[in-house]
Amino acid sequence: MVFNLLKEELRRAISEYGFNEPTEVQRSVIPKILDGFNVAMQARTGSGKTAAYLLPTMSMMKGDLGEALVISPTRELALQIMNQFLIFNKYTKFNSAVVYGGVGYSGQVKALRDASLIVATPGRLLDLTGKSIVDLSNVKYLIIDEVDRMLDMGFIKDVYTISSLTGNRKQTHAATATLPSEVHDVVKRVLRNPLFIRVSNHEYELPMVDQLVYLVDGSWRSKYGLTGKVLEGKSIIFVNTRERAYRLYRQLRNDGLRVLLLHGGMRQETRESTLRRFRELDSGSLISTDLASRGLDIIDVNLILNFDAPRDPETYIHRIGRTARLNRRGKAITLATRDELRILNEVTKLTGSGYVLAN
Repeated sequence: MVFNLLKEELRRAISEYGFNEPTEVQRSVIPKILDGFNVAMQARTGSGKTAAYLLPTMSMMKGDLGEALVISPTRELALQIMNQFLIFNKYTKFNSAVVYGGVGYSGQVKALRDASLIVATPGRLLDLTGKSIVDLSNVKYLIIDEVDRMLDMGFIKDVYTISSLTGNRKQTHAATATLPSEVHDVVKRVLRNPLFIRVSNHEYELPMVDQLVYLVDGSWRSKYGLTGKVLEGKSIIFVNTRERAYRLYRQLRNDGLRVLLLHGGMRQETRESTLRRFRELDSGSLISTDLASRGLDIIDVNLILNFDAPRDPETYIHRIGRTARLNRRGKAITLATRDELRILNEVTKLTGSGYVLAN
């Protein structure tokens, strides 16, 4: 088993945490990273890509200052990567720092003084580099997570800058849920002689999700009338604007449902507190804008409800990737007008996975 290739301290940590069998992407990627390849991995959301690059990198690390750097497009994903690192780090005991904007500098600066592994968003990292707080020339292992999202969010120039500042590195790896030609080009520019590992038969791959569509006339009344009927277990409800998120949150709460609210206008501390509360719930709903459609790793979400149909196929794919994580099954329900079915039909063409009309 590929976990046997890792150093003993890591094997103990993952065994105690319950990581008994590697996922498909982990079986493919871990030996190649340990063999010294620069790996670009494409696999669906929730397939175990984070462990696929963290475990072999940690197995090779010596604990030097700034030895490993993971770049993340969002604060939420950066925190989740760090949480997974801390689980694996139980016995290796490497120092670490997580770096992102929207909060003060002092705690991050203190952590960076002796951090061997750094997880960072591009903007704050370059900010601290410009202040001579971080020396990226120490980096030996560079990982760029969610390359496709980096491209979507306009961070690719920052990625190229970080790549140029880490010129002494031994290995570079990239992880992505999708691999369109634009992402392929970015990978080939940043990784030297990349080994592409695709755990997918399509450019886009969907998790094991049963996709249902309820046709509506587009009115709030028609959508809300269905919402209470279809909600089950632990769910994330997606809407397209902050105003609609507030409205739905207030209405469901007034009707006695257990609901939480998440959107990009919240303070970082409030967002983190909301996500902690949602993770602790056995049932209930998180109402969110597309802030949460990438980078959230909550493994026990049963249902994704698209109260508002997404505006493009990629957003739909990333939304429903919040369920069916780590080989679990899930369900996605979309409330859509007939005109909005066009987006779901495009998803079917891209992924080979279709939906069922429920009414």
